[in-house]
Amino acid sequence: MKLFHFHKARVMKNKEYLIFSISGIRGIFNETLSIEIARKLAISYGFWLNGKNKKIVIGRDTRPSGEVLKEVMIETLRFMGCGIHDLGICATPLIVYAKKKLNAEGAIIISGSHNPPEWNGIKFFSSSTLLNNKELEEFYEIYSKLDLEDNKEDYSHHAKDVKKVDIANDYIKELYSNLNMEQIKKSNNLQVALDTGAGAGRYITPIILRGLGCQVKLLNNNLIENRFPREIEPIESNLADLIKTVKNEKQDIGFAHDCDADRLTIIGDDGTCYPEDTGLALIAQNEFKKAHGKGENVIFVTNLASSLIFDELAEIHGAQIIRTPVGECNLAKKMDQLIKNNRNKINVFGGEGSCGGVMFPLFNTTRDGIFAAAKIIEIMIENNEPISHLVSKLPKFHAMREYIDIGDINLKRLIEHLSQNLEQEQGRFEQIERDLRLHEGKEWFVLIHPSNTEPIIRVISEAKTERLAKIHLTKIVKLIDTIRKKY
Repeated sequence: MKLFHFHKARVMKNKEYLIFSISGIRGIFNETLSIEIARKLAISYGFWLNGKNKKIVIGRDTRPSGEVLKEVMIETLRFMGCGIHDLGICATPLIVYAKKKLNAEGAIIISGSHNPPEWNGIKFFSSSTLLNNKELEEFYEIYSKLDLEDNKEDYSHHAKDVKKVDIANDYIKELYSNLNMEQIKKSNNLQVALDTGAGAGRYITPIILRGLGCQVKLLNNNLIENRFPREIEPIESNLADLIKTVKNEKQDIGFAHDCDADRLTIIGDDGTCYPEDTGLALIAQNEFKKAHGKGENVIFVTNLASSLIFDELAEIHGAQIIRTPVGECNLAKKMDQLIKNNRNKINVFGGEGSCGGVMFPLFNTTRDGIFAAAKIIEIMIENNEPISHLVSKLPKFHAMREYIDIGDINLKRLIEHLSQNLEQEQGRFEQIERDLRLHEGKEWFVLIHPSNTEPIIRVISEAKTERLAKIHLTKIVKLIDTIRKKY
């Protein structure tokens, strides 16, 4: 094993290079994310973690490139003296759960999440969650100076054995302990269509749903000659098979995951593909009602991009809502602070509406599309109502999105110019880190969010009427285009 010297490297921030962000490090396998780069990332993490004798859990989704990347990570880090616990193909929620359960100092998730199959990504964890901005800067400083060519000293005497770990039974047991299992098992005869997209959720979600008493019909569950049976992102245009099955075969509900099962999309019994916020809104409403009935204080933590539905539901049920910058690590950090400051005397939970995954920090500190599916089943059983009826009772908002490819543009300058212009617009303007938000209470908002996973800007507009959402979206997109043309 080599000892590595340091030199400066260029910042990697667009399609031609790696994307470094608080949502992980992503690139195209064998192009921007090569074996050598993966090795360099592993070494950087080992140095950043001060990894000798540290325990690290590692797992991957079902992308074929994931196995090679995992082996590189394992071999590199074990030669640096890290104790590796290999979870194999494993959904992201289980990997994060395993980190907590095994009291590991670090974790690595190899997953491109919802990105196209030619992409892959590597997520590195600190003591509690994904690396935050400060930690990522420290990590990148190490990475940018590494030289893989210098010094060939043998470090094999540091090598640790690798332990194979199966965390599924522990995860399932604790998940069930967070549900009303007695009523569910007694009353459940729901028919559920599940489209795993041949992702890592295929190994866990069907087991959990069947354990709840559901009759499960699987769709798109297997890779076909190492190719995914549908596009990975679980959006309506990619879920034609599931929508058709639910509607034609009279399934009570349909669920779909992305490749690592931190996301959940819901198809109603009438074949409607619901917006991403819907599942999380149903879970939030249910928890708010229960907490109110018990006289408990409850805080719901979500991000700036999530629907105004949550504000309205919180107001109806006397709950508090806190919004963070976009990024799972921001939610996890805020939840951890709230729990510590209040010594577990309040009910804290939340999630990012854009993915449908829920976060119950006392159970798991990540967005969990698997747990979200189980909670939706619980809600349907407890209320004895079809999913379409439950959704119809939620507050109504209209959301629209636009994605703008920014290529090599200077993002910092673009954000500065947008900020200056938005301060002059009607409505309340706020900037939280890179996110720009213009809003008017619970009436409407528009968010400009540079993606953490792709070289694009997402513009999200939401209002109580479709017309108002479109007006704000159009205005902001034109503003971005005008400013962008100056560069």
